[in-house]
Amino acid sequence: MTRRYWNAEIETMDARALLRLESEALGRQIDYVYRSSPFYRQMLDDAGVKPGQIQSQQDLALLPFTEKKVLAQTQREGALIGPNQCASMDDVVRIVGTGGTSGQPIRLAWTQNDVNGYNEMGARALWAMGCRPADFVVNCFNYSIYAGGVADHMAFETLGATVLPYGVGNSQRLLEMLADMQVEKALYSTPSYAVRLATVAEEMGINLRDLNVRKGFFSGEAGLQVPGYRERIEKLWGMTTHDLYGMAELGVQSAECEHKTGLHYSGGGHVIAELIDPDSGEVKKMEQGIIGELVFTTIKREASPLIRIRTHDYVEVYTDPCPCGRSGFRFHTRGRTDDMVVI
Repeated sequence: MTRRYWNAEIETMDARALLRLESEALGRQIDYVYRSSPFYRQMLDDAGVKPGQIQSQQDLALLPFTEKKVLAQTQREGALIGPNQCASMDDVVRIVGTGGTSGQPIRLAWTQNDVNGYNEMGARALWAMGCRPADFVVNCFNYSIYAGGVADHMAFETLGATVLPYGVGNSQRLLEMLADMQVEKALYSTPSYAVRLATVAEEMGINLRDLNVRKGFFSGEAGLQVPGYRERIEKLWGMTTHDLYGMAELGVQSAECEHKTGLHYSGGGHVIAELIDPDSGEVKKMEQGIIGELVFTTIKREASPLIRIRTHDYVEVYTDPCPCGRSGFRFHTRGRTDDMVVI
C-alpha cells in the first residue's frame, strides 16, 4: 500500500460533514480576525456585522471583499506585512511574496501552523496530479521569495516525494545533470520552461526522451489550457502532463487528476471558496457549467488571514461526479475579470 504522509480524508468527505467542519472553523476565524486585526474589525463594523453573525459560508455575503491592491498599498506605505496581520512576529516563521498590482511583490506572513496547512493542501493537489512518494522531482521554480520554490518544495516533501531543488536558470547544466541521472524523474516547472528546455536540448544534441523524465507537473502559467500546448510538451518529452492552479496568498491549490476533467479544488477544510458575478458581486451557486469569479476566505490562517479576497480569476465550475471519486468541485480557468490582458 502506498504511504500517505497527511490526512486525505477530506478529499472524499461527505459534503454535509465538510460543511459542519468549515462552518465551525469559519466562526472561529472571524472572531479571531475581529480581535486581532483593526483592518478586519473596521470591515465588520462598517458592514454592521458582529462576528457571531458569520456562522456559515452563506453568511459571508454580509461582508465586503478584500482586494490585493489594498494590502499592497499599506506595504508601500511602510508596513512589513499589512493590515491583515494577526499573529505577532514571535510566531511568524516565514515571509513569502506574491505578484502585486504595482509590479512589486506583496509580502505574506506564515506561522508554523499556516505552513502545515499549505503543505496539506499542496500534498492533496500533488497526489491528484499523480505524484507519489517514490517519485524523484526536479523543482525548477524560483527559490527566492515566491511560493513555487520553497513552499511547493515543502508540499512535495509532505507527500513523501524526493525533491531536487534546482531553481531557475542554467538550462544547459540542468540538462546535463538530467542526462547523468539515469533514474526515472518528474519535472516541476512552468509549461513554457519545459518548451525552453526542449529548445536548449536540441541545440546541445540531446534527445529529451533519453532523459527519462516521465511526469510533468506544471503551474504558474495557463499554458496547458492553450489548445495544442499540452500535446506539444508531451510529444517532446514523452511524459504525462498535469496542471496545477494556486495562489501564493492562500496556499490553496487545485490540480488535475488522471481523468483531466478539470482542476480539483484541494482547499477543503482550510479555505472556503465562493463563486461570484464579477460585475455585481452577487454570489452564484456552484453548479455544473456555471461561470464566475473565484473568491476565497481562509478559516484557519493565523498570520495573514484573508476574508473574501477576490482572485479576479474567471472560471467555469463542474460539479458532476469525477471517476476518481473526489467529492469537491472542479473548474477550468477561462480568463481574468480585471485589467490583465490575455494574449
